Amino acid sequence: MHRHVVLFNLNDDADADEIIGSMKILASLPTVDAMMIEENIVPAGANSPYKWLLVGDFADPDAREAYEKHDTHTDIIRNVFLPNVKDFIMSDVNR
Repeated sequence: MHRHVVLFNLNDDADADEIIGSMKILASLPTVDAMMIEENIVPAGANSPYKWLLVGDFADPDAREAYEKHDTHTDIIRNVFLPNVKDFIMSDVNR
């Protein structure tokens, strides 16, 4: 299994419902085994600086790569995620 994790904060003027709703479409892409995009329940602070979390599971790195190249993914990243995100970090692991 390959797990993709993104922690992020939206811009202050971003419409969270609209953006997160658009991003949830990513869960329907063909190589995604499971995905969740949720608000962090840990209160914001020095040790928890990100409000939003995306966790995506894929069969393997090749499935993750296919997801990255999928037209829907690239469209959402370019037109929804990047213009509306203040900051983010990513991490991927293989299990």
